[in-house]
Amino acid sequence: MICEKPWYKAVLKTAEIYNRIINFLCVILLTAQTISILIMVFGRYIFNRVPKWSEQFALFCMIWFAMFSIALAVRDDSHVKMEVIDNFVSEKTLLFFKLFGMLCNSVFGFVMLFWGMRLVILTWPTKLSAFRISTGIQYFSAVAGGFFIITNAIVFCIEMFVKYHDKQLEVKEEQP
Repeated sequence: MICEKPWYKAVLKTAEIYNRIINFLCVILLTAQTISILIMVFGRYIFNRVPKWSEQFALFCMIWFAMFSIALAVRDDSHVKMEVIDNFVSEKTLLFFKLFGMLCNSVFGFVMLFWGMRLVILTWPTKLSAFRISTGIQYFSAVAGGFFIITNAIVFCIEMFVKYHDKQLEVKEEQP
């Protein structure tokens, strides 16, 4: 059984740890975005003055949150998709469908990684107007998101292969 091998357990444990970190960052980013928007709303309707940084900071948090949450959804295959076909195809065909989906996710991750890096290099000299950090930091979210999408897709594929392989071994052992 492959699922009992140390390398497989290490891969899953590593993926679990860094996905917990990504999830924690998502919670922090969503909380910071909410606080920033509340400051913006209170400033506008109570003090008639909105801090310059609040809208840009909320957008910054939303962009990073979106990229990280996409990567988390790839790990457990929780993106919106049509699952009606899953009931009408064999387990092996479903495995190929899922692998094709993860291949598409990986290609998307590579595109984000490659073009995101080019965008970071292109925009690094400019500064965000409100809180004076490099615009490249904002666009680096595409690079980070692409990297985590690729790694989560790979881990998901490994996990699918191992489960399918181990299930096939169990079926062979049960047959006389």
